[in-house]
Amino acid sequence: MSATGPLLIGVDVGTTRIKAGVIDLDGSELAHTSQPTVWTPRQTGAEARPADFSASVERALAALLPAAPAGVIAGVGITSMAETAVLIGPGGEALGPAIAWYDNRAQADMAEMEAALTRETIGHVTGLDAKPIPTVVALRFLMRTEPDLRRATRVLSVAEWIAYRLTGTAASERSLASRTGALAILAGRWWPDVIEWAGLSPALFAELLPAGSSWGRIEAPPPGLERLRGAAVTVAGHDHLVAAIGSGITGSSQVMDSCGTAEAVMRAVPADAPHDPADGLASAIATGWHALPGFHCLLAGLPLGIELTPLLEQLGATHSSGLTSLDAGALATLDSGRSSDQPDTPAAKWLRAVRGTVDRAAAARRELERLGPGPIEEMRLSGGWASNPVLRRLKDAESPQLPVYPHVTEAGVRGAGLMAGIAAGTFASVDRFPAPATSTGPQQPATAGTAPPHQLQT
Repeated sequence: MSATGPLLIGVDVGTTRIKAGVIDLDGSELAHTSQPTVWTPRQTGAEARPADFSASVERALAALLPAAPAGVIAGVGITSMAETAVLIGPGGEALGPAIAWYDNRAQADMAEMEAALTRETIGHVTGLDAKPIPTVVALRFLMRTEPDLRRATRVLSVAEWIAYRLTGTAASERSLASRTGALAILAGRWWPDVIEWAGLSPALFAELLPAGSSWGRIEAPPPGLERLRGAAVTVAGHDHLVAAIGSGITGSSQVMDSCGTAEAVMRAVPADAPHDPADGLASAIATGWHALPGFHCLLAGLPLGIELTPLLEQLGATHSSGLTSLDAGALATLDSGRSSDQPDTPAAKWLRAVRGTVDRAAAARRELERLGPGPIEEMRLSGGWASNPVLRRLKDAESPQLPVYPHVTEAGVRGAGLMAGIAAGTFASVDRFPAPATSTGPQQPATAGTAPPHQLQT
C-alpha cells in the first residue's frame, strides 16, 4: 500500500463505536480501526466520562497509524453524535458526566422550557422539538442537580471536545450547535432567551465556526500519536451530515438515508432560501445548519438499530455488520409473494419490523420532498444497516428512484477526512471532493470490492 500525496484522517465518534480511518486525496479509504464507545447505563439511558471518549479516540488513532501508508498526514477531521455535551472547567478539565443523546432524565426540564418559552417559539427559533432532548435542557438539569458543575467555563460537543484536546481551541461547529436548542438557526447565533431561561452563563457557549474551519494544528500530540504533529484539525460536523458528505451528497436534489443506531433521512436546502425552521416539526423533521457550506439541513431522526437490535436479541437471532440469521427466511417470504399471511415465525416478525422502519423512512422522504426546493432526484443509503438484504430489498421496491449505494466502508470517517482536507488546504472547497463509486440494485455492499486493505478491530 502506498500513497502519492498527503493523507487525511477522519474520526467518527458514534453511539456504538468510535471509528478512525485514513484516506488519500482521491478519497480512497486506505485503513480503518475502531473502538467501542464506553457508556455507563442508567435507568434513564446512559452517560459517559468525557475522558473515555478522548482515550478511545487516541487508542483508535494509535492502532490506525501503523496501518497507514507513508506520507504526511495533512489533516484530522472529527465528527460525532449530537446533543451529548462535555462541560469544561477553569483548568481545561472535563467536568461531570456527558449525558447520552437518547437519555431522558431531563424530561421535566423540557416540559418547563416549553411552558416558559412556548413550543411554537422554540420551533421557529431553533427548528427543534423535544426528541431527542436538546443539550441546553440537559445542561439545566445538570446545573440543578450537580452544583459543582456551575464552575464550568465552556460547553462543547463530543467532536469539539476531541478537537480541544488536540489543539487547545474551544469553538463550536454550526451543525452540532444546531442540535443544542441554544442556536437561533436563521440568525446563526446563540439564542440569549433560552440561555437565560436555563440559568447558564452566555460565556459557556463558544465562538461558532463552519465545518471545515481550522481549529489549529496539533503541536503536542499525545504519546503514540507523534506522527500527527503539524496536522490541521477541524470539527467536520454532526455525524449524520458528515456521512452524507462522505457518501457523495453535494446539493439539495439528493436525499441521504443514514442507517445506523438511529436512522437519519435528510436533505440540504439553501440557507438563503426563505423558510421557517418550524415548517417540518409537525412531521418530526428538524431544521439546522448543514456541514455543507451555505446550506441548512432538514433532518428526520428515526429509530433503527436502537429498535431492531433488541428485537433480534428477543428473537434469539444472531447479527453482525447489518446481517442477521433471519434474513434468509425473510427474503424467502418476500420471494414467495405471501408476506401478509405467513405464520408468526421469527423471520416473519423480523420482516414486519424491517418493513415498519422502511415505511417510516419513506414517509419522511415524502415530507422532505414537500418541504425542499424542487423534486428529489436521488436517494443515497449508507450506514451499517444499509448492508441488510431485507432492508435493501424493501427500500429498492418502495423508492420512486432506485436507491444509490455508495461504495464507502465508513461514510462518516470518509466525510470527516474530506472536511479535514479543507482545513489543511488540500481541497479548496466541498465542490472539489472526489466522488465515491456507487451502485444500485440488490447486490450487497460487501461484494462491491471496496473493503480497505486494512480493516482493524481493536
